[in-house]
Amino acid sequence: MLKLAEGESNAIAFTAYAPEGEDAVRLVIDLGRRVGLKVAPALAERIAEACGNDQAIIAQELEKFALYAGASPHSPKELEQEIVDAVGADNAEGDLSRLADLALLGEIVDVAEAVSRMTGGGSDTISAIRSLQRRLLMLAPARARIERGERIDGVMASLGRSLFWKDKEAVARMLKRWSAQDLATVAQRAGELERGLMFGEAPAREALGEELLAIARKARSAHR
Repeated sequence: MLKLAEGESNAIAFTAYAPEGEDAVRLVIDLGRRVGLKVAPALAERIAEACGNDQAIIAQELEKFALYAGASPHSPKELEQEIVDAVGADNAEGDLSRLADLALLGEIVDVAEAVSRMTGGGSDTISAIRSLQRRLLMLAPARARIERGERIDGVMASLGRSLFWKDKEAVARMLKRWSAQDLATVAQRAGELERGLMFGEAPAREALGEELLAIARKARSAHR
């Protein structure tokens, strides 16, 4: 698509990057101020990492925190660590992100057990799919660079603070296990599943489980 846009006189192509480091911290603090939250830098860094430095997700999280705290632009309040612990993305979303990673790592038994424990219904299912899509958006360009000849350790280092330190080992294993083409196929199927669940009548948990197990089996076979 980029090459197509660059070849057209009436189109503009540009590359946008998620904020990192101090830029991400400032973004969280500024967005928090808009909804009446005073966010300490250390807590801002945690929120940015939990949201993958995605501005839209950060804004949604902060709106949730403000509602929980009873804060507003006219009645600002300090964002407490306890609120983030209780309702933050790295709490509720964390398990769903882990579910996506388990599938991409080929952990078939763990995926089956995790899906069987899901109780949140359709909303959790969509959140799990979007966690998978966010991970794929990180993996796909990194894997493409490796296939162009770059060393995996150099690619990993370049991800910087956009990759949470606890995830580095797992991401490196995924990059070794998945090809760019296979990641593109998984991304396409994830998008189709999301649309199907949003507009169809298929049982959400069962459909998610079937797709994640298919991903896990593919990852396992690629590891042999």
